[in-house]
Amino acid sequence: MTEPRPDRPARARRLRLALVLVGIVLALSAGLSWLNRRTLAREALTGWLTARGIASEAEVYAVGPTTFAARLRIGDPGAPDFNAERVEVRYRARLSGLEIISVTLTKPVLRASLKGGRFSVGALDPIVTEMLRRPAPPKAPRFVVEGGRLLLGTEAGPVDLTADAVMADNRLVSLRASTAPMRLKRPGLDVAAGAGALTLVTRGGRMDLSLTAPIAVATASGKTGAVRLREARATLTAEAPYPDLARASLSGPLSGRVQLTAGRVESQGRSLDGVDMAAAFRGQVRGGVSDLALSGSATADLLARTGAAAGLASGRLRVTASAPDLRWTRRGGDEVAGTARIGADLDRVTAAALRLSALSLSAAGPVSVAQTKVTTDLMLTARGRGAWDGLGAPASADAPEMLALRRAARSFAFTAAAVKLQVDDGVAVGLPQPVRLVSDSGVAASLSGARGQPVVGPGGGAFQFTAVGGGLPRLDADVSRLTLSDDGAIAEGRVRVAGSFGVVRDADLDASGQLRIGGGDVSFAGARCAAVNVRRLEFGVNDIEALAGRLCAVRFRMQDAGWSLAARAEGLSAAAPFAQVRVDRGALDLTAGPGLGGLALKARIGQGRLSDSSPQPRFSPVTLGGDVTLGNFLWRADLSARQPGGGEIGRARLAHDMDLGVGFVVLDTGLLTFKSEGLQPGVLAPAAAALGSPVTGAVRFQGRFDWARDGASSQGSLSIPGLDFQSAAGAVTGLKGEVVFSSLAPLVAAPGQRLDIASIAGIVPITDLHARFELAENLLKIAGGEAVVGGGKVRVESLEYPLTAGAAMRGRLVFDGVQLHDLVEASPFGDKVELDARVSGRVGFEALGSKVRITGGELKAIQPGRISIDRAALTGVKAEGAVSGPAGVDKAVDEVIDPNVTFTDFAYQAMENLAFDTLTATLASRDDSRLGVLFHIVGKHDPPTRQRIRLSVLDLIQRRFLGRTLPLPSGTGVNLTLDTSLNLDDLLADYAEYQRARAGSATVQP
Repeated sequence: MTEPRPDRPARARRLRLALVLVGIVLALSAGLSWLNRRTLAREALTGWLTARGIASEAEVYAVGPTTFAARLRIGDPGAPDFNAERVEVRYRARLSGLEIISVTLTKPVLRASLKGGRFSVGALDPIVTEMLRRPAPPKAPRFVVEGGRLLLGTEAGPVDLTADAVMADNRLVSLRASTAPMRLKRPGLDVAAGAGALTLVTRGGRMDLSLTAPIAVATASGKTGAVRLREARATLTAEAPYPDLARASLSGPLSGRVQLTAGRVESQGRSLDGVDMAAAFRGQVRGGVSDLALSGSATADLLARTGAAAGLASGRLRVTASAPDLRWTRRGGDEVAGTARIGADLDRVTAAALRLSALSLSAAGPVSVAQTKVTTDLMLTARGRGAWDGLGAPASADAPEMLALRRAARSFAFTAAAVKLQVDDGVAVGLPQPVRLVSDSGVAASLSGARGQPVVGPGGGAFQFTAVGGGLPRLDADVSRLTLSDDGAIAEGRVRVAGSFGVVRDADLDASGQLRIGGGDVSFAGARCAAVNVRRLEFGVNDIEALAGRLCAVRFRMQDAGWSLAARAEGLSAAAPFAQVRVDRGALDLTAGPGLGGLALKARIGQGRLSDSSPQPRFSPVTLGGDVTLGNFLWRADLSARQPGGGEIGRARLAHDMDLGVGFVVLDTGLLTFKSEGLQPGVLAPAAAALGSPVTGAVRFQGRFDWARDGASSQGSLSIPGLDFQSAAGAVTGLKGEVVFSSLAPLVAAPGQRLDIASIAGIVPITDLHARFELAENLLKIAGGEAVVGGGKVRVESLEYPLTAGAAMRGRLVFDGVQLHDLVEASPFGDKVELDARVSGRVGFEALGSKVRITGGELKAIQPGRISIDRAALTGVKAEGAVSGPAGVDKAVDEVIDPNVTFTDFAYQAMENLAFDTLTATLASRDDSRLGVLFHIVGKHDPPTRQRIRLSVLDLIQRRFLGRTLPLPSGTGVNLTLDTSLNLDDLLADYAEYQRARAGSATVQP
């Protein structure tokens, strides 16, 4: 409860009694003057004051039956408390004594003080105290003050007031006063005011009040800050009931208007220029000082030419407020309550890069202020148009999404249809309806409350935010908790971004964490790993596709003009089709911040699996690691490649200029050394698996990729100082050469490439093998290669080896004087066939996997030779031709022998021991996958022991030779065409098994 404060009416009574006292003193002196004229009157007046301990001096001008005039001074002569040039008292005689009719003070000066809440009139205080103890007289004289002056000393400074006043029957009839310019200063208040004016006129029980106060500078400060007025002028007009000073009460209707104009108003970084503020009120007032109550209505208007607040500035602004049911009471403490209706219109509002061409606000609801506690329950609306220049003006070089973002920021409209503001023990802001923003370019954004919770509240808040359209990615933010404090704000929740932006196409980011804002500091800490998926990063023809991964331990901070980002990326995967490579299982630690070009970044790749995605893989997967930096628009990387779980096998150095869109990467394996118990080529490249283990020797690969916005190129070289390995044809020794690639994606080697092999320890020794080849469109073309085989040469007329899965190898070989003896001897059928033949010819073939098909070929012996084929190997042979015996054989034999039986038998015998002059073999695979061989042989039967047919005449007559095998005579001429077939697939499988067994036995140590 507030204690009663009777000081205000007491001060007024003391001032009134001081004036009355002066009148009584003068009346007393007038009565005495009749007895002793002027001297006696003067002595009586000063004596009466002296008896009360008050020094005084009086000069009587005139004494008459109804009038007394004198000059009077009371108090210290050097600084009197009261001094009047002329005091005129009019009176009349009554049986009971003198009745004072009026007292007129001309140019009186009264010195008083108001300090520590106590009003004092100096030397007159004892008389004032004495008079206060007496009851008020039933009828008081009329008092007139002409040109009066009050010199009031206060704790803030002196006040000099000049006034004309009239009082009658203890009531103020009129008062016209003015103040001299003054400076009042005390803790929390500093006022430099000009000459003010006060007018008060009473009629019956009412008074009209008018006050004007020019203020040069005024500053009021408190716990909430300071308010300063410059070049201000305050006016007050009011019509109110006249107070009953005796009872210290006021009752009746009240109306009035307050107006303040100011050149500038400042408060805590906020300011208004050209201010014109007016308030009007109307109502009823009743009660005393301690229980005063007012009810009625009030309106207020604020106009300002410009305004500014904490980085926000506006042009013309107008605020209107009204309270139709305003209530103010002092009972139990000051309290103001009512239903407030507030409206505001602002033009040209700016806040940093934000510009609002128009802003309209309105609010309505109950408001109460009880001492220092404010309680409200307002419903607010807002609408406006504006632009944000933080992204700069659109430029022709902008990416489509950046252009869309800049266009969206250039012009937009927003509407807040319903914002609920509640103030009690704290501030709560709710959104019964979403706040919507729509740009002229089509972006639609919405901010809404979440699950019935306030957006801002004492226990925290929650909201949802979405933005979509206008060519921008979709943004969805769900803030599950928003906490505001004196230090700033903390938001916890989840955000998801989906769409395209800049070089990013069809991205999806899902993150959650905590955002802190306060003291110019913004920070974000991820609560979990954020999933990232990007369909494509567009770099012209050098796109990166299917980028995916997780961003973990994200830490972002922005303070003043600086910012920093730290994060760890895990599970990264991406594909680079232009280089036909893919990265999986990537992990890196990165830091980023501002730098030349706008961004500086450092990343250390801890691991990453790089694999080949070409149709015919060029290398086996490797693990990447190294450092990546970005600064001044330039990407740089220094990476090493390792075998999974092994040592380094190469390095890559990359540079990319983001501004120009050009870049390169240089690859170098260094000299890779292969050992039987160490690194093997098949581990590095699938194609090298054809080099059978163990492989010994060394190779080096160097390559380079270059790219620009309009395309990419690549080149490289493979140097082979020397390699030894086991091939399907036998042990290869001394493979040397250098392969120059004009493209690495796809793999292309220019014509004229050459490789040399010292020897191949195959079925027959192969030496001095040379091959010329080219590689284009995933096809290895070999031409002009040759090798020394069996004393002759085998040349590659053409060979096409596709590097794509599922395609067949095709070729044609040219044989020139090749001796087949050792080749047949080492073959799986060497125990059934002996062949001494030097042949020449051509053979075409196709191979797919382990299947080989002869597409056509012919071999022809270039000199006589011998052939011996076991009869068992010629099962199913069809023979045509002639077997003619030597001279002297009995013709009767020919007549009696059945040619259908004996010829085939003779053909078998001839093939077991045949010396030929002519041998040709035509080769072609058949539909049943067997290899058909058509031999044409011209020669003679030449067994190691001479043979002849011996038959008697009786044997011929009795046909005793039937059912018997007849020997083919030596020297029998042979001209045969043999049509046979071989299961080539089985023969090749047997040969491959033989070679594997042979290679295995070669590695056995004695």
